[in-house]
Amino acid sequence: MAKRLIFFIFVCIVSVSFGQTLQINEATSTVKFVFMDDEVEGSVSDFKFTGTIDASQLSNANFSGSVAMETLDTDNWLRNRHLRAKKYFYNKQHPRLTFKTTKIRGAESGKEFLIDGVLTIKGVSKTVTLNVNHSANRFYITGLINTSDFDINIHKEKERNTVNLYINLQYE
Repeated sequence: MAKRLIFFIFVCIVSVSFGQTLQINEATSTVKFVFMDDEVEGSVSDFKFTGTIDASQLSNANFSGSVAMETLDTDNWLRNRHLRAKKYFYNKQHPRLTFKTTKIRGAESGKEFLIDGVLTIKGVSKTVTLNVNHSANRFYITGLINTSDFDINIHKEKERNTVNLYINLQYE
């Protein structure tokens, strides 16, 4: 009986330490952005997550996430309405911004690595690479995109349409 109990405890410890599938907390995860040229900050919410992330094998993670474009918020209701309109993000026709992983590179350390994936905004899909920093109960993801690549031209000059992304995935 004692041997069975010790074996059971060992199996529990090993499965928690080495085979833990992380559960992303959609309610506390955030997606923020900064339009670099104008220094306009904002966020999008109604985060949805699907897929699996095994803490012991981050390089095998396979997941996708999305946010609702109707939640785009820059702390200015007129600008928000303008950005959600047909000329820019067209949230009525394209209600969600989505990201799906295609490859994870350099995850052996478990701390800093890169995620390649397909980002879809306004019906346009492009491959992007995002930087990931993994620490206690969260993945902090950053990256640069250009809205012109997604047929969203806020400014005429492409370089002025650069956006910095900040994604904070909390897990339990």
